[in-house]
Amino acid sequence: MLSAGLLLASASSERAAQASPSPEAPRQATGGLQNEVFRNGEAGFVVTEIAYALGPDGKDGACPAGMSAGVRGLIEALAKTPAGQRGADENQQSYERRMNMAVQTKSDGQNICLNPQGASADPGWRMVSGKVKVDGFDLDAREPGASRSRRVDTCSHEEFQGTQGERGVDNQWYRVVGCTTGFQSSGQANSWQTEMYTGSWGILMTLKGVDDLRNDPEVQIGFYANADPLELSAARAALPYATYAATQDERYRATTRGRIVDGVLMIDPVDLRFHNIVNSMTDDRILRAARARFRFTPDGGITGLLAGYTPVENMYDLQYGARHSRNAKGELAPERLRLGTSVGRAAVLGHTCNGAYQALYQAADGDRDPKTGRCTSISTQYKIRFAPAFVVDARTQSVNAPLALK
Repeated sequence: MLSAGLLLASASSERAAQASPSPEAPRQATGGLQNEVFRNGEAGFVVTEIAYALGPDGKDGACPAGMSAGVRGLIEALAKTPAGQRGADENQQSYERRMNMAVQTKSDGQNICLNPQGASADPGWRMVSGKVKVDGFDLDAREPGASRSRRVDTCSHEEFQGTQGERGVDNQWYRVVGCTTGFQSSGQANSWQTEMYTGSWGILMTLKGVDDLRNDPEVQIGFYANADPLELSAARAALPYATYAATQDERYRATTRGRIVDGVLMIDPVDLRFHNIVNSMTDDRILRAARARFRFTPDGGITGLLAGYTPVENMYDLQYGARHSRNAKGELAPERLRLGTSVGRAAVLGHTCNGAYQALYQAADGDRDPKTGRCTSISTQYKIRFAPAFVVDARTQSVNAPLALK
């Protein structure tokens, strides 16, 4: 059986041939384990699940000061002032519209979500505090056996304890969002992988030089944006052993080295960039000095944590402001769409844009600016699952691509 390795192809006919593995081919032994995923130490994988790695909900002790009040809290506060009283000539709809606009507009008339700099503080914003256990691992520690490292100049911050007893867990993103309703276990903010299942974006990974799935001092890892939509079953579950092309755009390709220690795959720090698409608008999901804790699963997949530092300005755009979101042509999306998306997020997910922007910089713990001493990125951890896949390094284009450019 052909493995799910990184296959080299230059034409669609070659790609189709390689996507049809022969059932007569013998399984390849890797480190004493018979594993049909690997052939000659190589394998490919596609992400089937990804979400932020967070801690307990606010009601479970993460938010002793209570939950963030959000836009509704600002409106309620404004309603207690003379300026917030309903006018005699206002109906309920126009009154609510005026109040929403008032709390989301700066004194200079700019919308706060699209222009959060210099906005007033949100007195109702709350952040995670206290001794809570979170998913994640220590991003500050240098790993033994790493062939290279990237030093991240950090700011002082309170670290978490991991759910498995780990010390020094860096997950400041959870500290920022753990007390907003959208990021609770029943919230909607951590479900952005929905767009992955509609075929808008995807992530691929390849492994090379794997001799032993238990302990191997050196392996090569590749991360790529997926140039093809995710292949789904009739039940809309991701199919294993599907064939995907890795993007040819160098911005969304990265390689690094790593090692397997006691069955855990770890990688040397590498800068990653993936697509993020919401409301037909594209942003880049950035992870600097990314590291991983991956384990091989009995079904041939991989599961674990991928973590690193996300630039604050980038994270704000991804989750809140949509300030630089692009359309299918790569141009800045219409302001009305960006504004509606950002204001809608605030209303539905229980945050304020000014509160989020200020909290991100307050909690930022990576990439310290040597001139200002201010950190400009925030530790971010993802829970991720991969299925085995055939990854082809070939140029490809969706049959729908010409339509998107019209």
